Amino acid sequence: MSLAINDPKHPLTKISRLSAPEELREINVAFSLVRKQKEADRYYRAKSLSLSESLSAWLKQQILRETRALQIAESDGTRRFAVGDYHLEVQKHDRLARLALDETIGIPYERKKRLLQALAHPDSLLETKNTEFQVVQLEVDGHRLYFFFYRIPKQSASRKKWAFGSSNELTEASEELIELGGKIEFILFENELYISRLQSFEYVFDYRDHIVQARDRNLDTLTNMPFFAIAAADKERFKHDCAAFFHTRTVAQIGEEQMDALEQNFKERCSELRMIRNGIPTRADRESEYRQVYAPLWELYDFLDLDKEQVIYPEGSRPTVLLRFFGNKIVQSFLTKEFGLTDSIESAEQRADTDV
Repeated sequence: MSLAINDPKHPLTKISRLSAPEELREINVAFSLVRKQKEADRYYRAKSLSLSESLSAWLKQQILRETRALQIAESDGTRRFAVGDYHLEVQKHDRLARLALDETIGIPYERKKRLLQALAHPDSLLETKNTEFQVVQLEVDGHRLYFFFYRIPKQSASRKKWAFGSSNELTEASEELIELGGKIEFILFENELYISRLQSFEYVFDYRDHIVQARDRNLDTLTNMPFFAIAAADKERFKHDCAAFFHTRTVAQIGEEQMDALEQNFKERCSELRMIRNGIPTRADRESEYRQVYAPLWELYDFLDLDKEQVIYPEGSRPTVLLRFFGNKIVQSFLTKEFGLTDSIESAEQRADTDV
């Protein structure tokens, strides 16, 4: 069983607690530049570069600083990592997203294997100008940690030149400059991935493929459930609308537990919705208050035939309301007993730099 990230024996926590220079000197470091080439025989290519002693020391200090920056400070002065499970739809700021990359996850596990293979078998012919991210490997107590950084190649432009000054003379820089360090995008330790920036992780691992695969699998499961007894053309229209940019992640995020609950409890929810609709007060002042309590539920009535206990999908509809229902996003407040939606955190669907 893997160590919890805040366990004192976890290599990442051990690194964050280093202070003395001699402790850092005992850590081995390796530096690589990597290129993703999705359509080629090799999914990734890596180039290993040696570091001077001073640059190696600086890089380890930089990783120490950035690792601590990923932690939050407690009231007693200690620091810890705030970690939550990776979620396709929401991004919590100041929290690492954890993703287990074992064989059960499929595509991301294969990406991880290919990436580690590329790092283990570097390609000396790979040009640094064609690389897209850098990987710093640290070895702590026999454990390997991989720190990933996004990089923008620094190349000479036609209106500018890079030059080095020595003995009052400038010499044109003929080699590409490589910018090291920066903010940690994500960290790999064994089968655990700790993600600081979701967009970078999803780009490096081509996570879109995994998301689309999960979306299509969930759509097939949903539309084959007994209560989805609508015309074939309406099913296809529903699936097509769910495959649009805005809904892809929502569909893909629906888990097996939610699917099981949906199938088992659909008729019971229909019965409750009938009771809620039939319970609308006749007095106008009480009706307004009643409707407020059940606010997110009223839209559902346009998509459910409560008498037949089946889904309907009228022409010109969008699947948003149904997906909130299927995805267990309609919840009831314990304090007020009012119904609301769980989408209170920044939606990954609405991030301008997300491609899925």
